Amino acid sequence: MNSLLYRQLGQKRIECLACQRNCIINDQNVGFCLSRLNLDGVLHSLLEGQITGIQIDPIEKKPFYHFKPGSFVATIGSWGCNFRCKQCLNYSNSWGATKELKELAEIRKKSPKSEIKGIAAKKIAETIINEGYEGIAFSYNEPTIWAEFAADIANEFKTAYSLLPSTVSKPFAVFVTNGSWTKETIDLLTQPFDANSILIDAANIDIKGFYQETYQKMGAYLGVIPEMAVYAQKRGIFLELTTLLIPGINDDPDELRDLARWIVKDLGPDTPWHLSQFDPFLAPDPEFQQISQTPPEMLERAAGIGKKAGLHHIYIWAPGSNCAHSDTFCPNCQRIVIKRLGWEPVEKHIKEDHRCEYCNYKLNVRL
Repeated sequence: MNSLLYRQLGQKRIECLACQRNCIINDQNVGFCLSRLNLDGVLHSLLEGQITGIQIDPIEKKPFYHFKPGSFVATIGSWGCNFRCKQCLNYSNSWGATKELKELAEIRKKSPKSEIKGIAAKKIAETIINEGYEGIAFSYNEPTIWAEFAADIANEFKTAYSLLPSTVSKPFAVFVTNGSWTKETIDLLTQPFDANSILIDAANIDIKGFYQETYQKMGAYLGVIPEMAVYAQKRGIFLELTTLLIPGINDDPDELRDLARWIVKDLGPDTPWHLSQFDPFLAPDPEFQQISQTPPEMLERAAGIGKKAGLHHIYIWAPGSNCAHSDTFCPNCQRIVIKRLGWEPVEKHIKEDHRCEYCNYKLNVRL
């Protein structure tokens, strides 16, 4: 698959525009993510058709608490990542998949014009629709690095779904991302599908901190992630944010305060912020395996910082400590508008126009 997200620099060199690394790639080489290959001055995405699995999840697991609460999504992923996070939960399919990505690159080099064996976007869409699901999530590895294929899948899925007889609900597609996308990638993903929707409807951004040095500790890169979050929201993507709180890494109160204030100022006080518990057992890096599990009181303290900064919707997920704050409250009357048991919404008190049933306050929720 020829990439859409690059520009030619001459002498068969190209600049990849998919993520904020903006890799300069020489002929016969790949970028940092190992999945984007320059052949004779043309950039190829190696991930077309390369789906590592499809799993059905409640959308709250992504996590999305304000977008389509109570729905189920077919979650798909591929290989590779543009980060090298030491705490990565999906290491084997993301940045640890070097063997698979090198094999794909060699196949493409030997046969530049042939199709690499994989699953077509239309087939993926049909499979999900035949199983009866109205939503698709791109997750497990970083979807930004295969944004072209993700956009194709979303378009095929929504097109096929819209042709179903007696369809009441609208199809949707969401990204679970580290937020390192570029304007070019966001523009691709927010192309209009029809008069009322875009290709990717919502995104949960894993915001790891607010300082570059914090990202470096984790093996990541802050870049202009905050600025691109604002741009994505302006382009119509519904945003929720998640921070995996790691003791001694990104738990500094000043940094959390700066992060929370930025969310309030630039994205809005009704933006959901999810605080998650770090589990060293799941970390691939030996250094991070020595860090203790996030204590509930640290998560509570971070939530208090966010609340004091002006955030209205802060959630805690700490399964290792049997601790969760998962109910959604109306910021105006303080009544519970979505009551959850684990990930499952068991009560909803929201009108069809997204207003609180009790006080008519306009909620930042998409049903």
